[in-house]
Amino acid sequence: MIEAIEPSDLESVTTRLRWLEGCTQAALATLRRSLIEKVPPTRDALAREAAIAFDLEDEQLALAMIDEIAATVGISAF
Repeated sequence: MIEAIEPSDLESVTTRLRWLEGCTQAALATLRRSLIEKVPPTRDALAREAAIAFDLEDEQLALAMIDEIAATVGISAF
């Protein structure tokens, strides 16, 4: 049975979807450059793409957002 989503829950779902989309955009842009343009995928390149995807100036914050999403889907640093 599907439960109704409360307005406050809807905001968190929307935020999570935006973060997931940002992570996907950053990862795919980095991989595309690697495959098509033959540019090595680096941490710096991912950070740059993540900052663009999340519309942030702080690349380290953008990487932290990717790490947080990765952890929620079962991908850990270890």
